[in-house]
Amino acid sequence: MKKNSLFAVLALSAIGLAGCSSMGSEVPVSDVAGYDPGAPAVGGNTTDLGSAAGISSVRDESIITTAYAFLTGDDPAAVADEVEKRSKAAQGKIDGRSVYSDNDGKITSVSLTVRVPAAEIDSFLAGLDEVATVHSLSQNSTDVTLTVTDYEARISALESSIARFTALEKTATTTQDLIEIESALADRQAQLEQLQSEMRYYSDQIALSTVQVDIGLPESATDPIPDNFWGGIVAGWYGLLAFFGGTLVAIGMVIPWVPVAAVIAWLTRWLVRRAAVRRSATTVSAKKPAKR
Repeated sequence: MKKNSLFAVLALSAIGLAGCSSMGSEVPVSDVAGYDPGAPAVGGNTTDLGSAAGISSVRDESIITTAYAFLTGDDPAAVADEVEKRSKAAQGKIDGRSVYSDNDGKITSVSLTVRVPAAEIDSFLAGLDEVATVHSLSQNSTDVTLTVTDYEARISALESSIARFTALEKTATTTQDLIEIESALADRQAQLEQLQSEMRYYSDQIALSTVQVDIGLPESATDPIPDNFWGGIVAGWYGLLAFFGGTLVAIGMVIPWVPVAAVIAWLTRWLVRRAAVRRSATTVSAKKPAKR
């Protein structure tokens, strides 16, 4: 009895400690196209993110960088090929490529999802103007250090809890104790695997920056916003011409419908007047006295 009581106390204590250490808010993994939770860390060095030691390697640089670029060129497909070559030269890769064509089969635009090492993102973006005309370029950085630190603590706590329950499992003397320990182990193992998967996502996003590159024909680029008085006058003049040009086009489209509308209006008026005359005649005939 004393041995069973002592074992029950130890098991309850372990469950309580493990429950306290594993408390924390869940941070869901973003829905990212092409994300592979089982992929190793980028750069040729495989990092074990299932342990606290592996996570600490990315803790000091927990910055996720994303960027967007809009380029134009006479041959969007050739520009896209050059961008892909430069990404591979920077030890990066292409996660997605979409090609759009007109009715004649001519490629009008290409969209690329480029992944390059975080350390190479600045030089990669700076070199885009050597490939084609850059019309728009933006970059954004998000600090996820607190999230990574939280994951590190929670994974470490779960690993310690699983180790304690594994030791208790070997000394279980009753079926009930064994069932409770196995249930607690399965629950904590599931939590650990989920955290490890999410941590792999953050590690991938930190190691490789994501750049969305859209490439179009020169005529697809919008005119830049004027930055001086004369530029504003010129832009206003062209805007006025465009307005009148559009108005003339609209008038030209309406003119063929004018005769049709006139005929419909005349016919409608004639039908209304005819109905009114009939109604008036019916009223007069109803008021006449009957002949005897």
